[in-house]
Amino acid sequence: MATRKKYIENTDGPAPRDLTDHPFYGLPLDEDQKAFAEAILNPEKLIVFCDAPAGTGKTTVSMGAANLLVQHHEYEGIIGIVSPCNEGRQGFLPGDITAKSEVYFEPFYQAMVECNMNPQTDVCNDALVNQKNGDGLVTLITDTFLRGSNFHKKVVIIDEAQNFTASNLKKTLTRIADDCKVICIGHLGQNDLDSPEQSGFEQYIEHFRADSRTAVCELRTNHRGWISSHADALQF
Repeated sequence: MATRKKYIENTDGPAPRDLTDHPFYGLPLDEDQKAFAEAILNPEKLIVFCDAPAGTGKTTVSMGAANLLVQHHEYEGIIGIVSPCNEGRQGFLPGDITAKSEVYFEPFYQAMVECNMNPQTDVCNDALVNQKNGDGLVTLITDTFLRGSNFHKKVVIIDEAQNFTASNLKKTLTRIADDCKVICIGHLGQNDLDSPEQSGFEQYIEHFRADSRTAVCELRTNHRGWISSHADALQF
C-alpha cells in the first residue's frame, strides 16, 4: 500500500468551509462524509449529530474537521468523550484513572493517526484535574468524571453516543458553553447498554433537530469492506 503524503495545512485565515478543493489530510471523502465535515466547519452550527454505522469514518471525519478548526485558531483544543457503559465505575480496570480509561480511547487514537496527528504528542496525558480543565491539544476523558467540569472554546467530540444514557448525555451536554463546537456521533443500530431504550442519542437528536444551530447528518457507506458491512446488516 502506498504511503499517503502528509499534507501541511496553511493555517492563515479561517478554517475552510467548502472542502471541494481541500485535500483533507489526503483522505478521499465520499459525499456523505464531505457534507458531515462541512457541517462541522460551518460556524453557524453549534452542534452536529451524526448517526452512522461502523466503518463509515465518523470518528476520523470528526477528528479531522475538529483539528482544522483548532489549527486555524477558531477553538483552543479538542475534547473527546466516551462512556464506559458496561463499567460505569471504572474501578474494575487496573491502574490509575488514565490507565483505566485508555481502552475506550483507541478509536480516537486511530482517527488522529489517519489525520496526520501524533497521539504521542497531541494528547494530554496529565493528571485527571488537568484533563478535566482541557489542557493540551486533545484531551480524552470518559463521562464518569464530568461533574463540575466546564468546557469553553473547545471542539467537543462525543463518541459512541448511543451508549450514553439520556441522563449521562444530559450531564455531558450541560457542561458545554456556547463558545464550543459539539460533535455527537454514534450508531442507533449498535447499542451496548443493558437496556437499549435507556440511550439518549436518538432523544437528543430529535430534541435539537429543529433548531437552526443544529445539523443532523448520516453516513451510509461502510469503507471497511464486505465483512464489516455484511455483519452490520444482520438485525437481532
